[in-house]
Amino acid sequence: MSFAVFALPAALLLAAPPAACPKIAEPAPGARLAVVDGKPITRADVDAEIADELCKARTDLARRVHELRERAANTLIEERLLAAEAKRRGLKDVAALEAQLAASAPKVDESVARQLYEENKDRVDGQPYEALRERILGSLAQEAAAQVRGALLDELRAKSSAAVLMEPIRTPVDASGPSRGPANAPVTIVAFGDFECPFCARGAATVEEVRRKHGDKVRLVFKDYPLGFHAKAVPAAIAARCAGEQGKFWEMHDALFAGQRDLGPALYTRLAGELKLDAAKFGKCQSDPAHAAAVRKDTAAGEAAGVEGTPAFFINGVSLSGAQPAEAFEAIITAELARKGGNGKKAAKAGK
Repeated sequence: MSFAVFALPAALLLAAPPAACPKIAEPAPGARLAVVDGKPITRADVDAEIADELCKARTDLARRVHELRERAANTLIEERLLAAEAKRRGLKDVAALEAQLAASAPKVDESVARQLYEENKDRVDGQPYEALRERILGSLAQEAAAQVRGALLDELRAKSSAAVLMEPIRTPVDASGPSRGPANAPVTIVAFGDFECPFCARGAATVEEVRRKHGDKVRLVFKDYPLGFHAKAVPAAIAARCAGEQGKFWEMHDALFAGQRDLGPALYTRLAGELKLDAAKFGKCQSDPAHAAAVRKDTAAGEAAGVEGTPAFFINGVSLSGAQPAEAFEAIITAELARKGGNGKKAAKAGK
């Protein structure tokens, strides 16, 4: 817990008229941005040179704009719900309701304030508790009031028909490759992973748990994204692909993550034997440059989609990064099933 509370001056809280957004001019594609020996370098030439960087910048901007709009939509919902509640209670306005809620919040216990001071003692430049007492108590009072306000908003939302209708940001991702689940499943998870990444092993187990829970409603596609500092990741990816040539990709995929600490030729040979693969074909396959090229193609697809680390997932194009808990996948999958007319509500109950 931290008592760093930043309160805006009252003047800044007053509504201000929106300022016109300045329009920043952009050169036309044929505009000359540079010249060498009398030969022009146009904006189109420059953009082609930085195509990947421009793509990422535009994607980041689209996501940021979406986040801002979603936050604003939720803020407007809360403002209108609180205004209606203030009217129902016979109060003058939302400010009066906020004051009423703050007054109803539990009183701050001095012992809690002292405990908070002790927990943060090394961050206050040696100032004694007495010098910070009012600030700490004020911070805790604001936190208590915020909890009361949040509880009321949860209650009001549950009773109302308020909802954010915005579609999530979706990143187009190629969904070809080794897959589990029917091709026509309403939800497709594209997973970018690295066989040497411990978080990928954890993520793979979570996704498989989620996929089995939803049965034919979820399809999983695996794509290679070996990290540059993992020397064993590419050979392991090739071993999985070679097992896939004999119809055992997922068996090798699971075994490689399970035996992650022992990645290397000896493990691949042993697993090939356990999976009853043709040893000669498996050995020859691993030296085929086509598989290394395919791994690079997967990595390029991930970079184009904005993947910066592993594991990375795209659930019907909705990005989810890192070894997230099953609940994070369930939230997106349930929403996607609801959008597609599937059993979203039933799935939500099943996930509880």
